[in-house]
Amino acid sequence: MVKKKLPAGIDDFKKIIENDYYFADKSMFIDELLNKKSEVTLLPRPRRFGKTLNMSMLNYFFNIEDRELNRNLFNNLNISNTDKMIYQGEYPVIYISLKDVKVNNWELCLEKFIGLIKKEYKKYGLILEEKRDAQENSLLNLSEHLYEKYGKKVIILIDEYDTPLVTAHSQGYYDEAIFFFRNFLSAALKGNPYLEFAVLTGILRIAKESIFSGLNNITVSTILDNNFNYFGLTEDEVEQALKYYELDYELEEIKKWYNGYKFGDKLVYNPWSIINCINNKELNPYWINTSDNALIKQLLAKNDKKVFEELELIFKGESIWETISENIIFDDLNNTNTVWSLMLFSGYLTYEKMRISPITGLKSYSLKIPNQEIKSFFRQSFIETYTKGDVHFYGTMMEDLFLGNLNSFINKFKKMYMSAVSYHDTGDSEKYYHHFMLGVLLTLGDKYIITSNRESGYGRYDIALEPKDKNNYGQIFEFKIGDKNSIEDKAREALVQINEKKYDISMKNNGVSKVIKIGMAFSGKNVAIESEIN
Repeated sequence: MVKKKLPAGIDDFKKIIENDYYFADKSMFIDELLNKKSEVTLLPRPRRFGKTLNMSMLNYFFNIEDRELNRNLFNNLNISNTDKMIYQGEYPVIYISLKDVKVNNWELCLEKFIGLIKKEYKKYGLILEEKRDAQENSLLNLSEHLYEKYGKKVIILIDEYDTPLVTAHSQGYYDEAIFFFRNFLSAALKGNPYLEFAVLTGILRIAKESIFSGLNNITVSTILDNNFNYFGLTEDEVEQALKYYELDYELEEIKKWYNGYKFGDKLVYNPWSIINCINNKELNPYWINTSDNALIKQLLAKNDKKVFEELELIFKGESIWETISENIIFDDLNNTNTVWSLMLFSGYLTYEKMRISPITGLKSYSLKIPNQEIKSFFRQSFIETYTKGDVHFYGTMMEDLFLGNLNSFINKFKKMYMSAVSYHDTGDSEKYYHHFMLGVLLTLGDKYIITSNRESGYGRYDIALEPKDKNNYGQIFEFKIGDKNSIEDKAREALVQINEKKYDISMKNNGVSKVIKIGMAFSGKNVAIESEIN
């Protein structure tokens, strides 16, 4: 039997149905939307979880244009068995997607955005005026025209509404962008007498004060809520797809790689990764290759003690508790808690549990890496951050350490360190170098139990890597700082300290017979290293 094609990279609902691509039926999204009908609904979800496809489906369902042809698209879907079919083809629809409005200056951003609006105007034989107030009121004015033409109020669908704003922040023109889009959205969504309802999707819920000022008619459902769970794939949907493509024997491995996201109280899979995994019949990190990784680089660049301690826990498969803000304020991005919120809502982390403080009433969530795909993303990002992208060089350096080829490891580390510290500001305390080394070593979390500042013997070591396979080398690191002329002595002093204080005793009591001991001393961009194995 010839199998249906998978819709890799296809997010047009009509194209998927008419060409008989494999499709997980999400049409009851329409039913819930109508049952919970709000004037404006905002649905933030991570990228590649089916937002654009769902918005395309809404467009084809409600749009009064081509209503009879579009009705056939829903013939065999769950929504066709409900009373909501009376709404099919009943409304004029304005549908724009901002997912590709990613440019490096405000002039280009406005030009690209206005181009999308002009295209929507052209569909109805209209021309958008070039004046600024006409641009800001473009959807309001188009709503009025469509109302006059059809005698019915308008549905507005805006996909990936926050893409221009996230890009504007990273490219340095956020103030211009937020001023324009605040006025644009306010005109379209606040007090628009021609609006039936509107649906917006994006990744983030940008704070109301920043973008939705004065908009009192908005309902928001994030991944922390139990509403509108039609994004991503459920376990049943993944099992059905794997069975259809005769890959059901891979279910457990696919769970490890792509499952683990929690939307409300449901566990879901990343559909982009599932589609590509089935297509290629290979487990690979597909989702992470669709982003510029700016968020994790921002997190790593902080070199913050709390961040690294928590990343250490995450790499060991544990959870961290953080207060999460559902409203993202870009001015607060230097706040570590805001970065964790960004990581959660963008899909780099997921949550397990929620608790409310009896004192403050604030909600906090237990965060963790959802699956192997995201863990490989973190690992790759650490390597790129600390080696300036020379992943192969890093790999051979860590292989030398793993195999006990210490002279080769030391030579490569010194070369890598000289390059890496030009990227970071060198610190004047041991803490800076401790965090730097922890970042370098955290990528080894699959093969080692990595701990820092723990008691063993007669003191506290700086970093220890206890092998999960006791036949491999254990590793203990001790760090010192000094001036350029004293670091050789300081490195020897660090190695002596490991031996005198018997930092290896806990590891040896756990069955590790061979331990690599490394004393390091730093002074700015200079490093000295002493090592031994016993």
